[in-house]
Formats: sequence, structure tokens, C-alpha cells
Amino acid sequence: MASPWWILALAVLGALAGGPQRAAVLRHSVGHDQPPRTHCPSCAAGLAVPPPTGRCPSCAAALGPPPFSTELISVLLLAALAVQAVSAGAAGGLGEGGGLGEGGGAAAPAGAPGGSLGELAAFSWLAVLAVPLAFVDLAVHRLPDRLTLPAWAGTLALLAVTAAVLHRPDDLLRAMLGGCAMAAFYLVLFLVHPAGIGLGDAKLGLSLGSALGWLGWGQVAAGLLLTHLLAGLYAAALIASRRARRDSEIPFGPFMIIATFAVLLTGLGG
Repeated sequence: MASPWWILALAVLGALAGGPQRAAVLRHSVGHDQPPRTHCPSCAAGLAVPPPTGRCPSCAAALGPPPFSTELISVLLLAALAVQAVSAGAAGGLGEGGGLGEGGGAAAPAGAPGGSLGELAAFSWLAVLAVPLAFVDLAVHRLPDRLTLPAWAGTLALLAVTAAVLHRPDDLLRAMLGGCAMAAFYLVLFLVHPAGIGLGDAKLGLSLGSALGWLGWGQVAAGLLLTHLLAGLYAAALIASRRARRDSEIPFGPFMIIATFAVLLTGLGG
């Protein structure tokens, strides 16, 4: 039977990831033509690791995400992924031996989220990078390559190892195609309406589509549909409250990320 200690371990990992995530948000929350930020914009103090309070230690100016937000979100997200893995492990996905899907019986069936330690590692890697990506997009409407490309490479590499250990080459192929399909979908939207979708969204689609594609094509479709539903509701609320117009730009990345992890955690579309 799977060990619930994975939940605590992933929660601790989420708390530890909060500092580097906060630093990444501060560093990349700049314009497209500006270099990464390394100092407080108010007093020019160096900021290698911004404090979790969201305030500059020198001048107390507000910096980056709200206090403790990256830490809290990461703890909840990684713990939720671990809970899903432990639940699947009770049916044989995560063995007590801690192997990459081995040592505790047969792996969970394809389409079941979190069915092995390899999947948990891949989805957790994606989560750790998705949190700062969402905050950067909210702040400056951009998804930097320094975060989107490692998210894709790491997720796909971990899924490739999982596929090799669990003998699931078809799932790996589907993951690769799912990432390409989602990226191509957003690339077409960018070419049709560049004011509403950016190239960063297409690059983010590589990693999100790979994670969803590992589970199945139904999950890829569910992720896309839920993304546009959430973004549409958000835009409608802004317009109704007169905080935006029909042609106003909204950050799309956070909705892609929320929809993807909603599907990963629930198996929606399977």
C-alpha cells in the first residue's frame, strides 16, 4: 500500500520551493525588452532571494507576489498531487518500495492521474514552474522562455523515464503529441489573433499538453475546454464590472495552468 508520507514530503518541498519561485517572479516580471530584474526597483538593493513577506528588506517596498502566496500555493498543489498519487497507489500505483512505479503491484491504468512515482515527479516538476509562470503572466502578461522551456523539458524527460520503467511507450508518444497539439492550437490562435494570445502561451502548451496527453486525449480536450471556459467567465466578469472592455488583454497562462491541474487532479475527460 502506498505510504501517506509522500503527502508530507511534497508539502515540505512546496514550502521550500516558495523562495526560488518568488525570486523567479520578481526577476522575470519585466517587459519583453528588459533584462531580468536583480535589484529592488525602489531602492536598488540586491535581491537574490526576496523575503516571503513580499517586502524589500531595505525599504519595505512591495515586491513580487503577495506575502507567502507562492509558498502556500505550492504546498497545497504539491500536497494535492501527492494525495492523488497515494490514492492511486492504494490500487497498486505507488509501491512502498518507493520505486518509479514498481515494488507495490501493477501500475494504475492509463488515464488514471498520479498512478506512479514517475508521474508524481513529472507533475510536481511542472507545478513548481507553473506557479511562478502564473504570477509573471498576471503581473506583466508574458511567459518567459526561461521558465516555459525547462517546464516542458523536465516534464517530458520524467515521463520518458516513467514510460521506460513501466513499459508505456504508447503513453509517452501520446504525451509528446499532446504537447505538440496544444502548442500548435495556441500558435494558430496567436497567428489569427495576436492581441489575445502570445507565443508564450504556445510554449506553455508544450508542457501542459504533454502532462495531459500522458493521461489521454480526452484530458487534453478537457484542459483546452476548461481553460477557455474559465478565461471567458473571467473576462465576462471584468466587462460586467466595467474593469475591462471587450478588446482588453487578459493573462491567459494562469487559466491554462489552473485548467491543466484541475484535470490532472480529477481525471476530468477520462
